[in-house]
Amino acid sequence: MNHPFRSPRPPAEAERLREVFAEAAYDVTPSAVPLAAIEREGRRRRRRRRSAVLGAACGVLLVPLAVVVLRDGAAPGPAERVRPPAASAGTTSPSPSVPAGKVRVVTPGERVQVAPGTKIWLTEDGKHWLEPGAPDAQFRSVSDGNLDMSKPGVSLQESGADGSYFLSGIFHGTGEPARVEVTTVAGDRNGTALTLAGKPGWGVWYLTTKVPDAATSANSMAGVTKRVTVYDSAGGVIATQEFAP
Repeated sequence: MNHPFRSPRPPAEAERLREVFAEAAYDVTPSAVPLAAIEREGRRRRRRRRSAVLGAACGVLLVPLAVVVLRDGAAPGPAERVRPPAASAGTTSPSPSVPAGKVRVVTPGERVQVAPGTKIWLTEDGKHWLEPGAPDAQFRSVSDGNLDMSKPGVSLQESGADGSYFLSGIFHGTGEPARVEVTTVAGDRNGTALTLAGKPGWGVWYLTTKVPDAATSANSMAGVTKRVTVYDSAGGVIATQEFAP
């Protein structure tokens, strides 16, 4: 008679089947874990994640640059179109060292090329100049009494050929020169001034210019220069002189 609290014994076939499965499990040898492969795969996935992050960051940085390029490259509208500055109508500089329309302080005897083959130099007693084809230099004194240095004034010498003229002279008056304006029969021009240091009270002005033959009197040099005015930096007149046409 069986005890009322004891489990019934399993059948003999079930017991035998359990023993067969246990023996089979003992015969199975687990394979080694591929640690090296797992580590390589981990590194590969980390690299992919970093590349994705860098690509996204570069995309964010390039967006503002693209906007700038589009703005710069866009064609301006009618109200935004920029016109190039107009070319100045000043005279051509006769010498690289002394641009036209300027004032230069020179030392006594310093020779300045003011036009091809033409040089001017100043000494304490006056103006010296040498022109092409002239064997000797010419001279105009500021101390021999021929110029009235007691009041402002301007002298004039003219030479030229084939419509090209060299105009020059001595100016004298109170103040430091800043600009020379020469009115010719062909219009107003900017002259250039040379002066000695120390406020000597005088200087030399000059101008090279083109004048049509038809604008001169009887196709001669007479009347090329109409007026010369020397201004200081404040716009005041140091000396001015009108010449008969």
